[in-house]
Amino acid sequence: MKRFLILHCWSLRVAGVLVVVLGGSQQLFGQQPLALSQHPLAISSPDSLTTGAAQRGPAWVQGSEKRPLLVSSLLISAGALTMAKMHLVETDEELHEEIREHMARPTTTLDNQLRYLPGVVTVGLGLAGVKGRHTPVDQVLLGALTYTINDAVTSHLKKLTHVLRPDGSNFHSFPSQHTSTAFAAATFLQKEYGGRSVWYSVGGYSVAAATGSLRMVKDAHWLSDVLAGAGIGILSTEAAYWLYPRLQRPVRKLVGHQAMVLPSYQWGAAGLTAVVVL
Repeated sequence: MKRFLILHCWSLRVAGVLVVVLGGSQQLFGQQPLALSQHPLAISSPDSLTTGAAQRGPAWVQGSEKRPLLVSSLLISAGALTMAKMHLVETDEELHEEIREHMARPTTTLDNQLRYLPGVVTVGLGLAGVKGRHTPVDQVLLGALTYTINDAVTSHLKKLTHVLRPDGSNFHSFPSQHTSTAFAAATFLQKEYGGRSVWYSVGGYSVAAATGSLRMVKDAHWLSDVLAGAGIGILSTEAAYWLYPRLQRPVRKLVGHQAMVLPSYQWGAAGLTAVVVL
């Protein structure tokens, strides 16, 4: 049995250090224990599911490396152009009036949980022994890096744009943090398990779309906030997958293959996430 020590430390608003010990065995996780067989914490190949193109799923699931960038760019651009503050396209106000006319504002808090669901499912599948694109430890680190990038970009954009919410509660409307997190998590699920079945991708993005819709129905966001949030979420995950192997290489030169350190950002606090093989 191998164990991993995960340290999460915040450097600004530090309340303490969160330590989680994960233990794994073949009996618990199936054929693949919670460890890397040869190089702990080393990223797997870009497509470690299969070697045959026919087994990797439909071509539209694989896509090209440029397709997510194009989709996210279009969504962010659409959000910026339809933003009420820009006065270029008045979609925000019109859709808001339609929603208020035909739908009552719900009191559910389901959107708070839905935004994390695709990411939780991704890590849960890995821990349960379902083979994804990366090992469970890599998935945890990729998820942490994705959330770090997403939170940093979204929170800073909220401060820069200073857009009033539809309900008038504050000026942190653009972009939608809930939608951004949900689409980042859905893209995370798609990249890890979309090659196994198209339904992983369909399920993840359906949950993300439902999260964004709930934010509009609850009068918390404009359409432009949701569109931009979706684009930023997709882009955050793509950036994390591009950065991850590049962050690993210099760290492995310093500490070898027994540890991995990633930068973290949450609630305005910068910090580090470290994983050590015990």
